[in-house]
Amino acid sequence: MKTVSFQGAQLTTGQRERLEQQRRIQSMLNPVLAEQVAQTIAVLDVRKEQGIQPEKQWVTISDTRGTVSIAEWMGY
Repeated sequence: MKTVSFQGAQLTTGQRERLEQQRRIQSMLNPVLAEQVAQTIAVLDVRKEQGIQPEKQWVTISDTRGTVSIAEWMGY
């Protein structure tokens, strides 16, 4: 976590409002993110216990080599 110190610096009204808004949003998001991570880890643990293979994340659509011609690119 980044710590920012504004000792000796003067903030404008807009800067103070943005800083306060960032602090409010961060305080709300941290518990939500922590809960989502905990839920995901729990689901993964259950899947591991049941012996379910992980979902495939990457699928190869095309495995071609070389330069595509203009005709192929345009669909002819």
